[in-house]
Amino acid sequence: MELTSAGQAGVAPPVPRHGSILIVEDRDDVRQGMAQLLELHGFLVEDASSGEEALAQMREDAGDLALLLLDLQLGEGVSGLELRARQLADPKLALVPTVVITATELRGDQREAMRTEDWLEKPFRFEQLLAIVRRYVSPGLA
Repeated sequence: MELTSAGQAGVAPPVPRHGSILIVEDRDDVRQGMAQLLELHGFLVEDASSGEEALAQMREDAGDLALLLLDLQLGEGVSGLELRARQLADPKLALVPTVVITATELRGDQREAMRTEDWLEKPFRFEQLLAIVRRYVSPGLA
């Protein structure tokens, strides 16, 4: 039985997409650190420090986004949970694969309702993040 990273039986592994990675994280040091490390490995990276900023960027660049890296705790305004719900409600934005990177504990039903491609618990090692990103994104220009 073949398992994807999200643990779904019988689902083929994803074909890496071309495009940029949008990192949604309110902590500047974490967001900038992830962006720099991914860029050093050849990935195109955009970032947003709030849910509102992320939604605006997603609507503007949905066709160019290969992956969304989403923290659930985003401070004031639109939370990661709400951002994901809005993303899933928009057919164009729902096509962007999403990986949640968080220290937030969710109930199983909440986590399942988010329908994410993958989940990475904080704290994590960069090698873990890089392995997940490589499943969904091809480095370099689109």
